[in-house]
This record gives sequence, C-alpha cells and structure tokens, in this order.
Amino acid sequence: MKDEVWEFKRERILDEAVPLFAEFGFQGVSIDKIAKQLKVTKPFVYTYFKNKDALLEEIFERALQNILTGAEEVFAVHGPPEDRLKAFAKYYVLENIRRSDITAIFLNEEKNLSPESQKRLRAQHHEFDKRLAKLIEDGVKSGVFTVEDPMLASLAISGMVRWIHRWYRADGCLSPDELAEKMSKFALNIVSYSEKKKPARRTTTRKTA
Repeated sequence: MKDEVWEFKRERILDEAVPLFAEFGFQGVSIDKIAKQLKVTKPFVYTYFKNKDALLEEIFERALQNILTGAEEVFAVHGPPEDRLKAFAKYYVLENIRRSDITAIFLNEEKNLSPESQKRLRAQHHEFDKRLAKLIEDGVKSGVFTVEDPMLASLAISGMVRWIHRWYRADGCLSPDELAEKMSKFALNIVSYSEKKKPARRTTTRKTA
C-alpha cells in the first residue's frame, strides 16, 4: 500500500507538470509553479523528484517507452506489410493527438535534457526508427513497396506524424479516426505502395475423376 501511495503522488506531480511544460516551456515553469498548481509545498515535490530536470527526464522516458511499446505491438501483428504500415501510422497519429502535450514537450524540450540523457534517449528512439525501416524492407522484399532507402522513408513517415499536434484542432473538419485514415494512406504513398503490386493469389483447381 505504501508503494502504491508513493507512485500515486508521483503520478499526480507528473500530471500537473506535463501541461505546464507544454504551455510555458521547461524554462518557463518552476517547481514553485508546479507546487502551487497542486496546492502543495515545494518540499513535497522535491520528495518525489530531486529537481526539475528529473521531472523532465521522467516525462521523456515515459513518452518514449509508451511509443515503443505501442509500436512494437503493431509490428508484432502478422499480416501483409501494407496492412501493418497502415496500422502503425494510424496508431502513431492517434497517439500524437491523444498525447499532444507530451508530443510538444518531446519535440521542444530535448535541449534541456542532460547530454547523457539525450544520448540514451536518442539511441532508444533510433531503435524505433530501425523497426519501422525493417517493416518497410519487408514490403520491398515482398514486392509491394518501392523504396531505395527504407530508413529515410521511415524518418519521413515519423516526421510527417510528429508535427500533427501543431496544427490539429478537435473542432476541425476531420475526426481523429478520419485523420488517421488519411495519414495512413500518405504513409503508403511515401513507400510507393500500389494495389497493382500485390502478388496475385494462387488458385487451385480440383481434379475430377
């Protein structure tokens, strides 16, 4: 029970810090501001995070692990490369819409991490890029994608999706699901997918006596 209470309080601090960092930037938010938002004292926050840098690092760690875990579940599904790429793109779009505050922090505040944290997190994110590139390579090998550089295509797809938080509006003309569907088709365009490239199904004829 004690551990659960500890974790609950850490989560509450993170829940308040994320929207503040997203709106005002890391440099524009102090521990005092976070404490006032929570209606607690500064020492309370310091009990769970040694400083503001530790808070930012935890946000980055969780954001990256969430992306990696969700993407890995999509990558692990059996099916044609084009279906898996579409599923990945839809997942990534919806995740960026749902977690727009964290996406904003992820893109804008890396410069405020320590060099050691930046190096570690970039290495982890590179694994994500490599997994997506491997999926694209699978599509090239099966003949449904035409791509000279799968890693570059991977980065293009990720980059296309990451900035959704800057322009997407909930009151816009597209729902999240509609936008995810359109963006998944753009992802297929990047790898030059065409229905005509799909291998023809083999048909078997039953012999008659």
